[in-house]
Amino acid sequence: MAARLCTRCLPPVWLCRQAWQGQGRHYRAALCTELKQPLTIQEVASRPVGPQEVRVDVHFCGVNFADILACRGQYQEKPPLPFTPGMEFSGAVLETGTDVSTVKKGDRVIGVSNFHAMAEQCITDQKTLWRIPENVSLQDAAVLPVSYGTAILAVDHRARIQPGETVLVTAAAGATGLAVIDVATNVFLAKGSEEEHPTSQRKALEGQDGGSHPSSASSSKLPSPLQNVASLELLAILRCYVLCAYQRYGVSVRVS
Repeated sequence: MAARLCTRCLPPVWLCRQAWQGQGRHYRAALCTELKQPLTIQEVASRPVGPQEVRVDVHFCGVNFADILACRGQYQEKPPLPFTPGMEFSGAVLETGTDVSTVKKGDRVIGVSNFHAMAEQCITDQKTLWRIPENVSLQDAAVLPVSYGTAILAVDHRARIQPGETVLVTAAAGATGLAVIDVATNVFLAKGSEEEHPTSQRKALEGQDGGSHPSSASSSKLPSPLQNVASLELLAILRCYVLCAYQRYGVSVRVS
C-alpha cells in the first residue's frame, strides 16, 4: 500500500512498497533511486557497527524540507544514488559498539543522521544520540533534533544571548521559530499575515512560554517595545525560514 505525506507547503511524497523476502541481517528502508521520483521501500543489508557507533531500531523519522530538496537534487549536499532520506529520528537502541559509553541497549533515544534515518534501522555515532525522558513519546521526540538543535545553535552559539536580553524572531510560525521561542528568555514574535495564519493559530502562538508582542510581518508597524530599538541593551534578530509546521513542532512519519 502506498503511503502519502502531503502538507500545505511541501509537495506530496509517495512511499511505494515493493515485494521483499527477509533473510539474514536485513532491514527495510525508503530509498531514493531516481531524483524527483517516488521513494521505494526495499530490503537493505545491514552492516556491523563501528566502535563508536550505535544501531537504533527506528520508530519515527522526521520529514524536513532538506529531505525533499535532497530527493530533488537541489540540496547543498548531494548524496549519491541510491540513498535513504531522513535526518532526525527516535527509537530504541539495538546494539552498541565496543567503545560506546553514552547509551545502552534498550535506551529510548533521539538522534540525527546524514540521510539514513527513513528506515527500520539506523547506525549513527554515539555523539549524535540523546536519551529521552519516559514521559516524552517517541513520536513527539522524533521531530525535536533539527528544529531545537537549530534553535539552540542560533540562540546560544550564534547570537550568544544572555539572560534579560531581547530577541526578535521573524517567521516564527514554523517549527524552528517555535523552538527559538521555547529556548529564548524574552521573544518578540513576528509572523506571517493574518490571511496565512488563522486567528486560532495566532492565539496559540501568543500563548507560548516566553513569547510576547506578536505582530504580522506584513504590517509596517512594529510592536511598541520595538519602536525604540536604541533603548534595548541588545536585540538579537533571528530569521527562521521555515515553510511549514505540523501541530507545534514539525512532521514525522511512523516506521512500521
